[in-house]
Amino acid sequence: MSNKLTVFSFLAGAALIVLSQTFFIVDQTQQAIVLQLGEPVGDDMRKPGLHFKIPMIQEVRYFDRRILSVDPAPEQMVISSSLITRAPEPTPEEKLEEVSEEDAAADETTDTENSSVPEAPKAIVIPPIDNVSGEPIIVDSYARYRINDPLQFMKTLRSVDNANKRIESIIDEATRTVLGKTTLKELLSKDRTRVMAEINTRLNRKIKEDKLGIEVVDVRIVRADLGESLRDSTVRRMISEMTERATETRSKGEQLALEIRAGAEKERTVILAEAERDAQVIRGEGDNTAIQTYAAAFNKDKEFYGFMRSMEAYKTTLSDPDTRLILSPDSDFFRYFDKKQ
Repeated sequence: MSNKLTVFSFLAGAALIVLSQTFFIVDQTQQAIVLQLGEPVGDDMRKPGLHFKIPMIQEVRYFDRRILSVDPAPEQMVISSSLITRAPEPTPEEKLEEVSEEDAAADETTDTENSSVPEAPKAIVIPPIDNVSGEPIIVDSYARYRINDPLQFMKTLRSVDNANKRIESIIDEATRTVLGKTTLKELLSKDRTRVMAEINTRLNRKIKEDKLGIEVVDVRIVRADLGESLRDSTVRRMISEMTERATETRSKGEQLALEIRAGAEKERTVILAEAERDAQVIRGEGDNTAIQTYAAAFNKDKEFYGFMRSMEAYKTTLSDPDTRLILSPDSDFFRYFDKKQ
């Protein structure tokens, strides 16, 4: 009985081992390829679900079907100088005009192709590069990709680590090429979308040429900073420019203040002079009126005029108790105090 149980247990264990080696499960996040003696069996990959393979002869290679990420280390790159400007993209109308001009030129070439007069070569215009200098920056980028052809991926890259290393080198090359003709102003403006699209296009084109079996979904520049030395010089230049601007603003303010003070002083002097002139005129007119009044009163009644003037003199002179007069009793000043008169 014990021998039968042992044999049964052995057969059951062998059957479980065979079944485990025969059936395999592909998860929703995976895709698989069945290999027989190192060669793929069938052209299609195994989708999620339960699948069958021949034990001991066939093996299964699993690959992630999710979007994977690669994050290269920040690299120093040289971008285009701000002195270089990108030519604007031609509009559809301009493209049609160019095609028409090319057709017309082709017709003229056909008509004159038997002519003996050689055509002068066109001059090649080379832009000046004396003042062109790149600006080094620190670029930190990342990419998102997925495995769209597991068989080709296994043939060329074999593992995700190898894929990440290869993508990092392609990203570095594509980014350097695109940033080499992109200015810092474009990189930090709305043209950044166009720059990233161009990098993505170059990246996928290179991947298709190399037949890596992957597709880059997205590539982004996380950070674009100035280098350490350039950052220090830029900060110093900014401080110098701001100091110069502040000095210029302060000098303009002081000049404006001096102009305002000078204008106010001039206006004050003019106002005082005009007031003094008007006062002198009014005072002169008053004195003239007083003289005329005195003259009219004197001519009308000389005795009464003399009496009133004496009264005014008494009021002005004797109003102060501290006033001391030393006069003779028969002085003309006191003639109205004489009882005889």
